[in-house]
Amino acid sequence: MQIAHLPLSDITPYTKNPRKNKKGIVAVKRSIEEFGFTQPIIVNAEKIILCGHTRYEAAKELNLEFVPVIIKTDLTPQQERAYRIADNRVTQETYWDKRKLRSEFSELFSDGDYFTGFTQEEVSNIMSMDLGFRNQKEMLDEMPSVLFSVEIACNETQWATFQEVQAKMKKKNQVDIVMELCKMFLSK
Repeated sequence: MQIAHLPLSDITPYTKNPRKNKKGIVAVKRSIEEFGFTQPIIVNAEKIILCGHTRYEAAKELNLEFVPVIIKTDLTPQQERAYRIADNRVTQETYWDKRKLRSEFSELFSDGDYFTGFTQEEVSNIMSMDLGFRNQKEMLDEMPSVLFSVEIACNETQWATFQEVQAKMKKKNQVDIVMELCKMFLSK
């Protein structure tokens, strides 16, 4: 299998493509900007897209002149049709192992912010969801020491309360202190 670099203008989208991909274009653009064009567009001998319509649209929006392409010439027209559908459908059979994903996020975000295709809200939901830990040690092993670096501005009274709770908790980590403050607030 060879990868060619063709002018984007030489490639034609399949007009009967049943997959709606407008929603994914922004994420694919960001992925291309972040990591490069790592997945070639697959076309037939006439350079009509078999797989990669979203990458094609993202490349257009990024004003790329050339894109990596695999030219697949060994399929019948019916196989091309089946391949277009199968390529999109088979990914729907997979799902995320939330525990492993959470662990990957924990390691990934320990030293910065990286593009993953997930929104900040999705990452937060995964990082905060109950994964059914059997005990606190298991939970602490899974949780990152720092999820996201956050600075909180507070007035003198709030700072005094924070220090009071910190003293009562005998210098526990800041996450525990914030959790204790939340409990205090919610109990009022």
